Amino acid sequence: MRARPICDEFSDKGKHAMARNLFKTALALSGGSARALTHLGVLEELERYKVRVDMIVGTSMGAIIGGLYAYYADVATVIQKMRKLIESDLFVKSVSIATEDIPEIGPDGFFNRFLWLFRRGVYYTHSMIRPTLVAEDTYTEIMDSLLPDLAIEDLRLPFASIATDLGTGEEIVLRSGSLRKAVAASAAIPGLLPSVQHLGRPLVDGGWVDNVPAAPAIALGAHFVIAVDATLEVTGLGATPISAIETLFRCNELTRISLTRHRKNCADILLAPGIGDMNWANFTAMERCMSAGRDVFRRDVDRILRKRQMRRYRSLWGSLHPAREPAWQHPFTIL
Repeated sequence: MRARPICDEFSDKGKHAMARNLFKTALALSGGSARALTHLGVLEELERYKVRVDMIVGTSMGAIIGGLYAYYADVATVIQKMRKLIESDLFVKSVSIATEDIPEIGPDGFFNRFLWLFRRGVYYTHSMIRPTLVAEDTYTEIMDSLLPDLAIEDLRLPFASIATDLGTGEEIVLRSGSLRKAVAASAAIPGLLPSVQHLGRPLVDGGWVDNVPAAPAIALGAHFVIAVDATLEVTGLGATPISAIETLFRCNELTRISLTRHRKNCADILLAPGIGDMNWANFTAMERCMSAGRDVFRRDVDRILRKRQMRRYRSLWGSLHPAREPAWQHPFTIL
């Protein structure tokens, strides 16, 4: 289905009901695994500068952090929860499955991981025989320990996560039902983590279709979108490939980067924290990532406030929606 404004339907539900014509600011949080810990620093500064956020839409790690913030509405608590997760034995063991014994053959690491497994022959014995590298019960245990068992409709802030339908290729916007299931689906890295079944759909990581979900935020009622992109650009992919399999994986990443550039263009403000070519699995760099998130927000806070005020005028304080050109739209399905 085509993306469409549904602000009345979304904002009138549950504990987070809002006035129909109220001007709404959304925060769109990208994926990026460990790199997306920059979102925590951005949230700290949003609270410090008292910039109100009326909804959060997240992809992958952005869905994890965004879902936690939509529940707690307190960044200090979210940071505490993330630290506890990263330091847990279960999480460390799961990450090690995808990273141990691998030399530094590129900063992005994820597709390079499969290249390394391929060279060692493990690609066949594990990736071709087992459905995923991390077992389903392990992933379920991690999600259960991290997120409360409640409906998205009951969160303090309106929230949605982005997933990819493995069967149809559709971009799925999950804005109702189980918070755990919605976040688990959005963060399920294909091949590494198990897909999540929802309404007969096998759902995986939303980063493969919309890694910076600004357009879904607009469709859900936002008049002003602050997007945070923690993903790599082409310059972060490392040296030019020299083998056939390296070229294949590089082209896969180039496609995702190109799609992300298109998807994030409709954001009113795009924040790109400066964390360089950090490996996707370097969760020990949490403080470095948070610092980068704080820095990028502080540099742009005046522009954020100025552009938000301009958008408020253009939308007549929220009475016009979305008060922008239709080019922001792209096909997705809202559940």
